[in-house]
Order: sequence, then C-alpha cells, then structure tokens
Amino acid sequence: MNPLIDVDALTQSVYGGDVTRALLYTTADNPGTRVVRVAMATAEPGRGGQLHHHPKTDETYFVVSGQAELEFDGRIHRLGPSSCVRIPRGTKHRISNTGTETLRYLAFHIGDADFRGEVEHVKAARP
Repeated sequence: MNPLIDVDALTQSVYGGDVTRALLYTTADNPGTRVVRVAMATAEPGRGGQLHHHPKTDETYFVVSGQAELEFDGRIHRLGPSSCVRIPRGTKHRISNTGTETLRYLAFHIGDADFRGEVEHVKAARP
C-alpha cells in the first residue's frame, strides 16, 4: 500500500477562486470514524519518533515545513512541505527529520465514534 496522498490532485478552487483547498480527510472516506484529534508536532534535525502503531486510531501526517523520512510497514518514503500520508490503524510507522531545519507536521488521529481517552502508541518490534 502506498500511504502518500497526492495533495495537488485534491486541490481545487473554492469561493469563486478566492481560496484553494485540498480535502485531506472526510468521514465519508471511512464511515463510522468520526472522532478526530489533531496535534502540531515538531522534531529537530536528526530526531524523530520510534517505530510504533496505533491499535484504535488511523493517522494522517501533513508536513508543514522541513524534510522527513517516513518508515511505513518497512518501506521508506521521503516527505517535504505539503506531503500528506494516511496510516491505517495497526500499521507500523515512524517519522524522522532528515533535513537541517525543524520538521513541523500536523498529526491527525481518527478513531471510531465511540473512541475516548488517549491515543495509544504501541512500540513495534522490527521484523
């Protein structure tokens, strides 16, 4: 599975051309998933998260600035500003800053309608 989302292909002009937007997530994509939590995350050069997965939430990363490497189910993807990836629950992943400036990205966690509590991060073992 390729987790990368083609943001340019999803971008359209709205409000008579005054605004352009890319619809990155809608509940219609996954009926029954309506709880969304969003966090602004940062990582300094050479830093990043550990390999992990989320058993109860899907996740979407949107890179605001900087350069990153995403490990996704054992495959490596290079990310830059406006890159967007969808990570289904249970998928092993990690993101790390491969650039020279602070990496800034939005992390959206999408859970089922009855999801409550904290987003669970489960450390994943390497195969």
